[in-house]
Amino acid sequence: MGARWHIYHPHVKLHLAPLALAALAIQLIAIFAPLGSDDLPRRILLVLSYLTLVVFIAANLRRPGIGVIGAGVWLNFLVIVANGGLMPVTAETLEKTGDVPEDARVGEWISGTKDVLRERDDVRLYFLSDRLAYDVNPLRAFSIGDVFILSGAVLLAGELLLPRVKRVPTT
Repeated sequence: MGARWHIYHPHVKLHLAPLALAALAIQLIAIFAPLGSDDLPRRILLVLSYLTLVVFIAANLRRPGIGVIGAGVWLNFLVIVANGGLMPVTAETLEKTGDVPEDARVGEWISGTKDVLRERDDVRLYFLSDRLAYDVNPLRAFSIGDVFILSGAVLLAGELLLPRVKRVPTT
């Protein structure tokens, strides 16, 4: 009796997957919907989207990619909550991206983002905020949490899309 190797695509099930889509939809509403000049609804929606993601992540934590995404979500959630419901970004970081909105004022939401413009000294948990910039980045700035989320997404995509090899006994 011998064995042979067989390539297969595993069936991977994500629990409560609609919650992840709902969280994304909530974030898109918070960022792009015309909710008026008051940013309180945006702050509430952004925090709600992260809480929704936490439930999805907890239900799927056994997947390594989801665990890494969860670490990034947690890091972003901490800094967002510590700064009143929006992700802080400084003018210095925006200058690095080359994309400083003309109408941006300190303490106000930056249109089309999840960010609030803050002075460096007014940012709580600065090291977790949107303080990283890359020349080709379509996002104005990004955080360490965003790096974790992207890394976890790559791991999860590999788990979902790449074939596996297993040993199958022959008869």
